[in-house]
Amino acid sequence: MLPGTAAAAAPSAASSSDLSKRLAGALDELRLYNSHEHLIPEKTRLEQAVDFFGLAGHYAMNDLISAGLAGDALATVRDEHAPAERRWAAFEPYWNAARFTGYGQALSIAIKDLYGVEEISRGTISRINEAIRNRNKPGLYREVLRERAKIDWCLVDPYWNEKPARLDQDYFLLAQKFDGFVTPASRRDIERLEGIAGVSIHSLADHKRALAATFEQAIRAGMVSVKSTLAYRRDLKFEEVSDHDADIEFERLLKGGVETPAGFRAHKVRPFRALEDHMFHQVVRLADAHKFPFQIHTGLLAGNACFVENTNPKLLANLFHLYPGVKFDLFHIGYPYQEELGVLVKLFPNVYADFCWAHIISPPGSRRTLDEYLETVPVNKIMGFGGDYRFPELTYAHAKIARSNVAHVLTAKVESGLFSEDQALEVGRFLLRDNALKLFPPQGAASAT
Repeated sequence: MLPGTAAAAAPSAASSSDLSKRLAGALDELRLYNSHEHLIPEKTRLEQAVDFFGLAGHYAMNDLISAGLAGDALATVRDEHAPAERRWAAFEPYWNAARFTGYGQALSIAIKDLYGVEEISRGTISRINEAIRNRNKPGLYREVLRERAKIDWCLVDPYWNEKPARLDQDYFLLAQKFDGFVTPASRRDIERLEGIAGVSIHSLADHKRALAATFEQAIRAGMVSVKSTLAYRRDLKFEEVSDHDADIEFERLLKGGVETPAGFRAHKVRPFRALEDHMFHQVVRLADAHKFPFQIHTGLLAGNACFVENTNPKLLANLFHLYPGVKFDLFHIGYPYQEELGVLVKLFPNVYADFCWAHIISPPGSRRTLDEYLETVPVNKIMGFGGDYRFPELTYAHAKIARSNVAHVLTAKVESGLFSEDQALEVGRFLLRDNALKLFPPQGAASAT
């Protein structure tokens, strides 16, 4: 090393560290728009005996199962009546293998920051459970989400409500699914939809009227976005199908329907595929007519041993051509198809990328993807954070990881000379608040604090 080199390098390193701290500090204070959640009603949460293993059950458990947790050990972990020490003994070997994944990181952050326990271990599990029980009281959501996580709005998919209903928190915004109208497979399914819509269904035309009536219910309940998770049931290629061809299948359905195969075979065996395709287009047309954005699950599926191939976002491309007036928000950066999704966002004015769930699926993968997207697509087309959790503690942890990821990438862009520091802060605000606020305006929800 040449004399003086280390001394000369020191100010640069210090300057970089100062920049990183300034950007991270500014983003830590920014109030967020959370583009996607499954947060259960607070009343429901307070009625449950939630403990550490309950929190671990959302996502972290998937990685433990991937690590080998199965059989009697898995049954023990899931047994709410078993002693915590026994559950921990079954949990611990696989936790040691999975604790460093994004899901594991989020669980650890939640326990440390919100419950004051530095380490998750055999010696602390009872203390963790006691702390969770003591915190399980009215006001939990406001404290964790609004005060600690600094989230102003949460766009929630209430999967537990078949019928559209207004959400329980004034800062929760409704993303409503209509997938049941797309994939009926039996007369029983039709009867259930009749109950939701309050419309008798004896024909395809009736079925469309029932869908339209339910859509109106959702509008009255405060819907701000249409949502679909059909990737869990089938591929995302929705062909144009005529009324005539859809009607033939609907009549066959009314005559008896069929039992759809379970597991991954359900993705391939779609006995009423033409009807499904036709009705999905009908949902998109309603979104278009009423000027609602449309959120679509793409990429990785929750759970284990899932069929991922059919979730590639490029399968949706015909919809982007056919419905240029509909703004499509594609979830989870399509992981592991994030490059295909980036191309779609670059090409189509009506397609957006959403990092919901992504920062905990793969923290480094999300950083790499954001690094690429910022130099590939317009910055106003990226939603930077969505918690995608049932429990507010884990949403808090995910928000912390997302802020850190965004700050990391923006720091590198300033250091490379692409952004000024002021521009980096502006981009950070676009990613974590303004873009979602523009795409999903609250429409009467309580104003931000």
